[in-house]
Amino acid sequence: MTAPSPEIAAFWREFSDAQASLQAQPLRERVESANVIIERHLAGLALEMSGGEDDAVVDLIVTAHGSTDNFPLLMQVVAAAPVLQSYRVRAFRERTTQPDFPIGMDGFELATSDVLIACGQDDGQAALEIRFGREIPEDYWDHARNMAFIMLDHVLGEYDFAVKVGAVDFVDEASDPLTPWVPLSQFAPVFDRYWVDTLGRTSDFPMGEHDWTGMTLAFSGQGDPTGDKDDGQESEDTAIVMVNRSANPVAMRADLTYALTLDLSVGTRDELAAVQDLQDQAATLLELPQLGIMAYTMTRAGRRKAVYYVGDEQLAKQALAPLLLRDEAESLELTIAFDPAWSGYFEFAVHCE
Repeated sequence: MTAPSPEIAAFWREFSDAQASLQAQPLRERVESANVIIERHLAGLALEMSGGEDDAVVDLIVTAHGSTDNFPLLMQVVAAAPVLQSYRVRAFRERTTQPDFPIGMDGFELATSDVLIACGQDDGQAALEIRFGREIPEDYWDHARNMAFIMLDHVLGEYDFAVKVGAVDFVDEASDPLTPWVPLSQFAPVFDRYWVDTLGRTSDFPMGEHDWTGMTLAFSGQGDPTGDKDDGQESEDTAIVMVNRSANPVAMRADLTYALTLDLSVGTRDELAAVQDLQDQAATLLELPQLGIMAYTMTRAGRRKAVYYVGDEQLAKQALAPLLLRDEAESLELTIAFDPAWSGYFEFAVHCE
């Protein structure tokens, strides 16, 4: 594991030193004092505590309030946590154990049982449609919508709501009349079944030969993929994309959040064969220990890039290091991007179903 940043190290050092003074405070004040510490060092993150007033050890939850831009920092902070006498450090606000609850805002109260949810698909993510099971005064429509989002975060948990849920629409009736509605208070197990049974996200790494499918894309002058040319002429800027449909079961797993790309020159047929072999070997090195999985490849303009989703970028690089010293990797451009929703993969995979 790489050393934490100076900011993360400084935060944990101050928090560790403050443990005794924190323990002397009531739990609510302890949370406020802890957040003063983290705000001094790490913008965009906050701390919550879960436990009883007199518990010797409570859960210390690091949250980014659903902002995926801050998720990498959050995970680095948790990974760098020292052993703490009074705290168990956890990443992300977890699901509530009591999903049937009300919240109030400016004199208006709404319960999770008043919020009805229908689930559909949104390019790999789950799309939600929401309607209210009771009359909402017009002056409180905005309040009700905001409260529904807050409730969803608590019912599904911070990570699942931020990453696995795509479009959220407030409607009067479902776009699909066959889609069942369920109260938000009962929605978490319905969502989990939909994720596994309908979307096929079992979280299990595929065994044996993978199921690959391909497509050819033509790019417009702006670099956007398109299927047609208005002038009827064949586009010279085309790409061949191969998608690993067997990767779908592990898509959006919380430990496979980084897209690692190996981009190599393939100017000749022999170079193409050598690069394909190298990228396939990289897939094997990552998949055998389940460090990552090869999701798709794109061959375009004399280069072939293979994209793998990995959890620990440093471990992935270490696993691939000997392979990337070979002569055929001389033209390598290696990049890593945080993509917990696998948007790069589903840009193509949604067209292969």
